[in-house]
Amino acid sequence: MKMKSKLTIVALAFVSGLVGAFFFTGFLAPQPVTEIIREVPAQVENANYANYNSYGSSAASLVDFRDAAEASVHSVVYIKNLQRSRRSQSYFEMLFGGRENSSDGSVAIGSGSGVIYSSDGYIITNNHVIKGADAIEVQHEKRTYKAKLVGTDPKMDIAVLKIDADNLPSIDIATSSEVRVGDWVLAVGNPFNLTSTVTAGIVSAIGSSANSVRENFPIELYIQTDAAINPGNSGGALVNTNGELIGINTSIISRTGSYAGYGFAVPSDVVVKIVEDLKKYRVVQKAYTGAEVDEIDEDLAKEYGIRSLEGVFINSIRRSGAADKAGLEPGDVVKRIDNRRVITKASFDEIINAKSPGDEVAIEYQRDNRTYQTSLTLENILGNTEILDRDNSLDENDIYFSDYLGAEFRNLTAGEKENLNIRYGALITKINPENGFFRKLDDIEEGEIVLAVNGRYVASARGLAKYIEDYYGRIYFDIIDDRGNRRRETYRFN
Repeated sequence: MKMKSKLTIVALAFVSGLVGAFFFTGFLAPQPVTEIIREVPAQVENANYANYNSYGSSAASLVDFRDAAEASVHSVVYIKNLQRSRRSQSYFEMLFGGRENSSDGSVAIGSGSGVIYSSDGYIITNNHVIKGADAIEVQHEKRTYKAKLVGTDPKMDIAVLKIDADNLPSIDIATSSEVRVGDWVLAVGNPFNLTSTVTAGIVSAIGSSANSVRENFPIELYIQTDAAINPGNSGGALVNTNGELIGINTSIISRTGSYAGYGFAVPSDVVVKIVEDLKKYRVVQKAYTGAEVDEIDEDLAKEYGIRSLEGVFINSIRRSGAADKAGLEPGDVVKRIDNRRVITKASFDEIINAKSPGDEVAIEYQRDNRTYQTSLTLENILGNTEILDRDNSLDENDIYFSDYLGAEFRNLTAGEKENLNIRYGALITKINPENGFFRKLDDIEEGEIVLAVNGRYVASARGLAKYIEDYYGRIYFDIIDDRGNRRRETYRFN
């Protein structure tokens, strides 16, 4: 009887163990999740040839990484993002350094790397490294500097800092448009104020449009590399074998939070344009063609009879915009800009993003499989060629076009609101004279501002359009014309 009881207990224990293992595996075990990491683990220090035998000993022996490392490591700095303490440190954070107390009573809740752009103290880093900072510190070769934020370009994840220093070892900059897939590169960072760390790899892709990247890392202008980039190295340098800057490291794709073979950098041609604009104007002067373009795939090529998948397809043209004035039409295929091949939408965007409003570019395009040339003067977001300051700066999200209404609306700039002494409103920039509901509203014209609809103030261009699209019945608009005169227009939507 005792033996039978023991066997019963053992059997129950065994079955319980199986059930527990199944429950843990099915419900509690952590599942792998792919994520974009923008905080870039300390890397392998001091590249040496033994690390690169997996690429082939003959290839590694032809590249001297020591010269490239020596030429670039002194131009990389450590950056602290200091924010006022929102809560006290936990015991875990005190042990493992999640937050770091600073002497001014702030807490360092973020850090990363940066690159010395010029000898007089301009520093490039990522926008996400310094975002939300109450104070920023830059550490370079045992010296610590207080940094001022010059400006940011959140879309490209670039920020520019200024420190009070002279004769700094600025990095040499190469032309990123000459970078090719397969080129050897070094990722240089300065995590946790260690001596600059260096890892090597190759350029894996340029301007890839993988969905996992585009959903989390919205820019298409990047250099992809398998050089190890890890948390703490955001804002560091991606350099060629001459030690020249070809990109600013900005993120990785990883299931673990550490290096997993996919790193991304903003190309140097785009970075230089951003930095110079921020230094001069405190806002990036973005250029636009006045055309919406699409990638050419097999389905689109078959539908429109396009013989080659190379180039970009013009989907729509902004009326009276730069492309319209240049004679381009929907359905045209752009093949070259300033004699540079346009292979994909990413290459199209890279060329345009390195330009400024007012720049004239030569366009080679195809229509009905015949080749033509034209010149196009790039415009700003407002549709002219003026230089914009912070009070007059907008981006693509500030403009909304409604097919149903046949009208384009945009948010007001800070300068426009100040001049008109208003806090709300959206400008009617275009009304389609042939299609859409707004062409029927004879008393409302392009260039006028919709301040309110049915007594509700207009907070955004998109909100205005969506409200009107979904509305039925009597509706009234509070309007301000281009001379500042106010009036009310009443209509009935059926």
